[in-house]
Amino acid sequence: MPGLNYTTTQTNVIIGSKEGSTRTGVTLESTYQAESTTVATKSFKIAGFSKLNLDVLYTMGATETSNSVEIKIEQSPDNTNWYQLVNDSTSAGTSTLTAREFTIVGVNADDKEFSLPLDISDQYCRVSFKETGVASNKGTLYAEATLLGQ
Repeated sequence: MPGLNYTTTQTNVIIGSKEGSTRTGVTLESTYQAESTTVATKSFKIAGFSKLNLDVLYTMGATETSNSVEIKIEQSPDNTNWYQLVNDSTSAGTSTLTAREFTIVGVNADDKEFSLPLDISDQYCRVSFKETGVASNKGTLYAEATLLGQ
């Protein structure tokens, strides 16, 4: 069912798996990993869509406190050359661009669900997640992407 007056929507699990309403995440690492089926990095085609919404379930490892998930979003015109999203900071008429990453702090040894809406503009997107602050027990992450377009 289309939302927000978009005529087309497409939702896909991109990290982890889903059986009925049960979501199963993959184990997070402390650095961004190359794409595979067992890590929290995934590329997918976004051509024809203008909005991307990431719905994420982060489960912090047992006995962990205040760990964080970091998210890197890249886009590509050819699924080979990748360009990270940037932040723009303007001062005295000069714009400074820096590589953009998103950080969300988890809830002590519990689940944290969040949604990240983004404008998109290329043929492909790659989303990478990593975890920081782990003392001994790594967390897991499940993510699904909803694409919206006209």
